[in-house]
Amino acid sequence: MVSVASSAALVVALEHARPGQRIQLADGLYLGRFGSAASGTAREPIVLSGSRNAVLSTGTIESGYGLHLTGGHWIVRGITVTESAKGIVLDGSTHTVISGVDVGTIGAEGVHFRGGSSDGVIEDSVIHDTGLHRPGFGEGVYIGSARGNWEAVRGSAAIPDRSDRVIVRNNRISNTTAEGVDAKEGTTGGSITGNVFVNAGHSGENSADSWVDIKGNGYLVSGNSGSSTRRDAFQVHSVLPGWGLDNTFSRNVVEGGVPGYEVWVQSDSLGTVIAPGPSGAARGMSNIRCTG
Repeated sequence: MVSVASSAALVVALEHARPGQRIQLADGLYLGRFGSAASGTAREPIVLSGSRNAVLSTGTIESGYGLHLTGGHWIVRGITVTESAKGIVLDGSTHTVISGVDVGTIGAEGVHFRGGSSDGVIEDSVIHDTGLHRPGFGEGVYIGSARGNWEAVRGSAAIPDRSDRVIVRNNRISNTTAEGVDAKEGTTGGSITGNVFVNAGHSGENSADSWVDIKGNGYLVSGNSGSSTRRDAFQVHSVLPGWGLDNTFSRNVVEGGVPGYEVWVQSDSLGTVIAPGPSGAARGMSNIRCTG
């Protein structure tokens, strides 16, 4: 185990991390921009852990990432990331688990799985108060990249950001100016389960008006609950042919403050499956027929 108690020591520990290593943060403020290109393995992930009182920050909501990982097979556990332009950003970081963290007071998105960051997990965490500098880009959890960013992220406008099979489970996501979870076109096979959303998607900027917006394929959205948003609890969009398909919604609970539908779907031809039942959304369960 590597014990870390200063910003300088954290920079060194991240740079020299190796498979199976545990980096343990002492309580305190770590001010700077922290990242690593090191990778663990399936049998020996790299672990970065600390209490909620171990706080990473760039010192401003206008620039920098609180934590930026470009290597795979990490476990990030327990820490706080705050006062940064973006919270935790994964680029090409496959099989990385983020668990029990607090990410809040962020200029744009809180947690971003990007650049082919597939098979990742964000769980048991608190994500809050995002988009304080850029409200239209203040997602709580952002999966993939919009098609307009594929060239920058993947090197070609024709190559999707396949941040596939990302699991978002058992988090509390609140006061996000953009969606609580935004799953972009080009991503497939993720699940969004057991989360609580409060006042997520409230700004209306850049079409941010729901707890969750699914633009990818084959997502399971189940067992979530919450209250308050600008329009709908869940939305399904097809912004590119072949995307926004075959998503499933079941056992979600709207507790109030949703003026639109529980599940709004751009077209009934997208293969969306919605379990029927009563809904706490003002306009009911969905604008399309429920077939689940």
